Amino acid sequence: MTKQTSLIVRITVFVIVMLTVMSISFLVEAQDVPARPGQPTMVEQPVRPTTRPMDLIDIADGLASWYGATFHGRRTASGRRYNMHEMTAAHRNLPFGSLVRVVNATTGQRILVEITDRGPFIRKRVIDLSRAAAKALGVSVTPVELQAMRPGDFAAAYAGDSSAVVIIDADHEFHTAHQDVIDLLSEPMAFTKAITSVTAGQVIAVVPSDDGQGFAYALARVRIPVEQLDTIDVARVN
Repeated sequence: MTKQTSLIVRITVFVIVMLTVMSISFLVEAQDVPARPGQPTMVEQPVRPTTRPMDLIDIADGLASWYGATFHGRRTASGRRYNMHEMTAAHRNLPFGSLVRVVNATTGQRILVEITDRGPFIRKRVIDLSRAAAKALGVSVTPVELQAMRPGDFAAAYAGDSSAVVIIDADHEFHTAHQDVIDLLSEPMAFTKAITSVTAGQVIAVVPSDDGQGFAYALARVRIPVEQLDTIDVARVN
């Protein structure tokens, strides 16, 4: 390359750099110009979806009992076959498909069960657990505290925000999370399979079933620490 060519190249580069700097300065100055009186200032607000807790409803506390092999395979009030190995329960009036958080009032141990049957019909007893659920909770005929999330509560959460996904964390707390921070890790499945398959660091996503008649459950991951579900602004998540 001759000296003249080299000089031309350097000048060209210099001009390009100067034009770039001037353009940036002009843009900065233009943004600093105050709006004229009466002229609306357009401020674009960033979308900041959050993860919010959902409140369960309190239902009557009392004694939990359980039923097992004698009823195994029989048709329940919901039409499903009773399986004593599933995490299900009977309640007198909660809608079928409701999820109930059952807390052992003595030990504080908690489980989550799906209502599929009617009962119990013995005074002071408020819920009849499957054999598997009773074993997981460590109860026979034991005082328990109950809270429920009904299918209508899930439907309301989805109707209010089309971008929301209802999730259940490891402590059986319910949240609505923005779909952008949820990674589904499985196909939708039955409740018992989901609740017994979820592992550390995962949550359960409550999703509309394929037939549109209820809800199914999928293993999922939230791209934020689970313990921060109630507080983090998910717009900051990468």
